[in-house]
Amino acid sequence: MTGDDSLALDSITSDYRFMLEYDVSMLEIALAAVSFEDCSLDDAVPLDRASVAYDCWLEALESLHPGHRFRGFGLSDAELADDDLLGRLLPTVLFDGGSCRFIRSVVAAVNGYRRNHRG
Repeated sequence: MTGDDSLALDSITSDYRFMLEYDVSMLEIALAAVSFEDCSLDDAVPLDRASVAYDCWLEALESLHPGHRFRGFGLSDAELADDDLLGRLLPTVLFDGGSCRFIRSVVAAVNGYRRNHRG
């Protein structure tokens, strides 16, 4: 690993820690909700809606915090197959109360899951 690789890894770790420990703002949720509403998800399965909602929040985070690379932290296939995460996301999908509330619930569920499962 070169010095540049080490700096890149430190940056990624820092971005990930920031994302998990940062208090979500209403501005981020509102920006994510606007982006989410622009997505055509009428026929999407509920888990896809949750994944897109989380990606919209990551995009909003990245636009409001230049220099960070949050888009690379979308939900992985392994996470989407994990019963613990599915259990956390199920209530958000079943009781969708509008885009802002839905995105806030998805972000809380995913970040809570990741805090409990990081090594």
